Amino acid sequence: MDDPAERKPPAQRESLEPRVSAVKSIVSKRRQAGGPGLPEILATLRGAEDAIQGFATDEKVLRTHVEALERLYPSLRFAMRLSTRGVARGTLVQATTHHVRPEASDEVSITEAALLRAGFPAPATQPPGMTLRRTYRPILDAEGPSSAQTADGLDVPLAIGGEVVGVLAAELDRGAELPSRLEDALLITATQASAALQSSRLRREALHLRDYLEKLLEHANIPVLVVGRDRSIRVVSGAFVRITGLRRSELDTKDLLQLAGQSDRARVLSAFVSAMRGREVPPFELRLPKAGGGHARLSFSLAPILDSEGRAAGVIAIGRDRTEVRELEGQVLHAEKLATLGQLAAGIVHEINNPLTSISVYGEYLLGKLERSGAEASDLQRVERILESADRIMSFTRNLLTYARPSKEEAQPLAINDVVEEAVRFCEHLIRDSRVSIERDFATDLPKVNAVPGQLHQVFVNVITNACNAADERGGIIRLRTGLVGHDQIRIDVEDQGVGIAPSDLDRVFEPFFSTRRRGQGTGLGLSIVKSIVERHQGRIEIHSQTGKGTLVQITVPCADS
Repeated sequence: MDDPAERKPPAQRESLEPRVSAVKSIVSKRRQAGGPGLPEILATLRGAEDAIQGFATDEKVLRTHVEALERLYPSLRFAMRLSTRGVARGTLVQATTHHVRPEASDEVSITEAALLRAGFPAPATQPPGMTLRRTYRPILDAEGPSSAQTADGLDVPLAIGGEVVGVLAAELDRGAELPSRLEDALLITATQASAALQSSRLRREALHLRDYLEKLLEHANIPVLVVGRDRSIRVVSGAFVRITGLRRSELDTKDLLQLAGQSDRARVLSAFVSAMRGREVPPFELRLPKAGGGHARLSFSLAPILDSEGRAAGVIAIGRDRTEVRELEGQVLHAEKLATLGQLAAGIVHEINNPLTSISVYGEYLLGKLERSGAEASDLQRVERILESADRIMSFTRNLLTYARPSKEEAQPLAINDVVEEAVRFCEHLIRDSRVSIERDFATDLPKVNAVPGQLHQVFVNVITNACNAADERGGIIRLRTGLVGHDQIRIDVEDQGVGIAPSDLDRVFEPFFSTRRRGQGTGLGLSIVKSIVERHQGRIEIHSQTGKGTLVQITVPCADS
């Protein structure tokens, strides 16, 4: 065996990785036996490198290189061992096809000569997790356990980042000839195995990190989008999918601008460009269409994602769900309006009803007298207009009371088809005057709903009235459909072929006093009353419309026995 005292240690280098050029001789000079040439060594080790591409454990990396060396030198015994400090959970990782002697099974040793000849500085202390020895100590048995057996050997350190993490050991029988180029093969193998260990650990860490981030994005209650520099959506968090109801397949590679409405796209594009240029982007709110209808409100903050060269590779958008906040704000505002309207309605009814009653009574008397006296048609029309105006005012006050004050009627089980049919009969004159026809598609054997009769009747009268008013001079068709949704919900559709509602007005149709009809032709309370009644019955109402093509009103209410 070589004596490190006879050799001077090489000069200390910045890189502490082992190099072939740093090794002169690890064992004592002895007669060299034949062995594989350098091309064969390199080819075999290249095959080992190919075998551990992708995900690989430390044990697989070690074993693959041990087996490669045994193919090159079948008469020798090889072992690769990692120090307990360099492996997880403090377990010793080793690879060998031979038996490890019991006294060496729980430790890793390395000689000073191996460190010095591999380019490491003279060790002041032993490496972490290893035993430092002056001479090689045999650790393998050629033919089963035998403490009496002796061997020659040499070892080479495995190093990652300048730290020794393990040892490659080669053993041969005492006095046996040393194969040529063995030292070169060992050092090349140690260098390659060290690089493979580091690469596989980085790859495992990256996979672990990716898995962690995927789970985080999937389960965190935060909507997140990762957008590429071409504005394509690359990553979508589970919260964003849950909030919008959109499938991942609908979002993958979709242009960011396609998520926003037409009116918001310029603002989104400006924010994206600013983030890509590294500018600070103030949080902004977007209305995003939901898959099942309606909209979600999300507040987004943008930040650039930089590549390894510091250039913007994309943008991460972190959002906050503002939908519930906006809904609560709307409910508060709605409640405040109701309270104000309640007071207003009571005063209006008190102050106006009595004079209006007198106007109506005397107007009817005057109209009858004029008809009997043969008055001119123009005078009769003037009186009729007075009565129509009085009726409008009376209807307005009734609507105010209905909207602002809960009904004192008791809820009872009702057949929804009968309620809708009754509303159609009530609107017969309007249906006739509007030149529309009614098509019915009523589901049979529907469960009953628990509702206040007068209120539910008013809902469908209002909706059918709006459908008639939306018809053009040619009339059209109003389709009425009822059906069961799931096991505990009934949906009623009222679909017309009228003028439709402009997209800018669609979000305001439920606001009190908002009307799409000409001034003086509506109070703007009809749909507000409908929405208020439906929600009192734990139902919901949705409106879908296209300008020039018509409007679909969908009302869903729970079954009485649900």
